[in-house]
Amino acid sequence: MFLGLFIDTLVINTQLEMSDSELVWDIASSASATTTPNVLSELSFRDIRSLGYVINLGYMNRFDNNIAFVLEAEYADSRIRSGRAQDSDYASDNRTDEFSRSFSDIESDSINYFSLATGIKTRWLNTKGHYLSFLIGYKKHNVDITMTNGVVEIPEADAGSLIPGLNSTYNSEFRSIFAGLSTEHVFSWGTIGFRYDLYYTDLKAEADWNLRTDFAHPVSFEQVGNGKGYAATLGYTYNHNRNWDYSIDYVVNKYHIKDGYDQTYFSDTTSFIVKLNNSEYKQEAIRIGVSYNF
Repeated sequence: MFLGLFIDTLVINTQLEMSDSELVWDIASSASATTTPNVLSELSFRDIRSLGYVINLGYMNRFDNNIAFVLEAEYADSRIRSGRAQDSDYASDNRTDEFSRSFSDIESDSINYFSLATGIKTRWLNTKGHYLSFLIGYKKHNVDITMTNGVVEIPEADAGSLIPGLNSTYNSEFRSIFAGLSTEHVFSWGTIGFRYDLYYTDLKAEADWNLRTDFAHPVSFEQVGNGKGYAATLGYTYNHNRNWDYSIDYVVNKYHIKDGYDQTYFSDTTSFIVKLNNSEYKQEAIRIGVSYNF
């Protein structure tokens, strides 16, 4: 929330969020990723369009005329409206000799997160109307995907064939500790703000490949890893009166997991571990909202 305030206050902000996101991951054929193929399987979930809401609570308590304590809590929940998934498998290194490729629809699932942050806010160079905040916090971000309406593209002999009964799921959770820096600049026509959060992130994901009879169910495989990420927000707030503000924000959120493993569970109770080469999630969102200042 970029309110341009430096007073003792409690703020409730609600926003409508429209977002577009993508999630891509790939695994090796061994735990060391030194055997061929170095990329065995790759899943890409693209054009994930969702619609939802964000609720943000903010509290500020001034220590003096230049420093204030701030506390923020945020919850967001959106429903996936559409999306497209691609599942590819390779026989040779560097994504060559692709022997399997299928496409499917993404629908009827959710993206949500919760975050909590605390820190201090200060006047920028002791100048009224220009503020700088330093924050530390925790964030848990869930991306749950269901794949249906599958169609085969490779092998060519089966191209165009439907995949009846497809109802596979991939549910991922990104947990992050973050440090944030936020600026606010108040003008007669409104407040402009920018915020950047740097994440240190852990991933845990579980999948159910419902048509694979050789896999266990409801958990066919899980992925665990760690990496980094960031969130950047550019926002504008219009002050309607002492209590009400209107806002619009543009938000980019990204996680990049580079160190991890994938463990597949088979129906005969055995399992097999390979390297998770890469997992990357990116979300872009527009938020339009209203705030009430107590």
